[in-house]
Amino acid sequence: MTDQQVLKLIEEFRMPLHVRRHCAAVAQFCVELGEKLIKAGIKIDLELLRQAAMLHDLLRVIDFKTFEPEKFPDPILSDDIKFLKSLREKYKGFHHADAAAQILRERGFPDIAAIIEKHKYVQIKDGFKTWEEKILYYGDKRIKHNKVVPLADRLADGRKRNFPYIKGEEPDNELDKKVFELEREILEKLQ
Repeated sequence: MTDQQVLKLIEEFRMPLHVRRHCAAVAQFCVELGEKLIKAGIKIDLELLRQAAMLHDLLRVIDFKTFEPEKFPDPILSDDIKFLKSLREKYKGFHHADAAAQILRERGFPDIAAIIEKHKYVQIKDGFKTWEEKILYYGDKRIKHNKVVPLADRLADGRKRNFPYIKGEEPDNELDKKVFELEREILEKLQ
């Protein structure tokens, strides 16, 4: 995939600007981490990783809990709102990672699709096959909006946004532990 193809997909699927900023921040974080891991002797395809990071939330809008474009941090055109609503309808019930992976496979990019579909929070239960999958998963969990934050802060934010109906419970405590284990694995490779 070329950078032009990445940008074309972002434009075609009318990724909102705040989601684009998040993806760009995740891509930067992933590439910087990937470069450090390469220096530590780990083989990583940085270009593949960067492209997957740029596209990992290509269809994030389909599983926003509420779709209120008037509350987006940036103005959005009415044609884009209509298009995004149609995507939400077409992919209703899909996780955004699965929908994006399906589109990328259909267009001949199975390697990028495989990495993107592994960035779902629950993927940590099943683990990862490649370093690119690990790095994208971890990088996404370290970027809140478009800023690097501690892992604990990002996980707490995710719980607040995705599990607001569960008061006083920690339904994902075991998964959080596994995410911290992944962080330790990555950091140990850098020592």
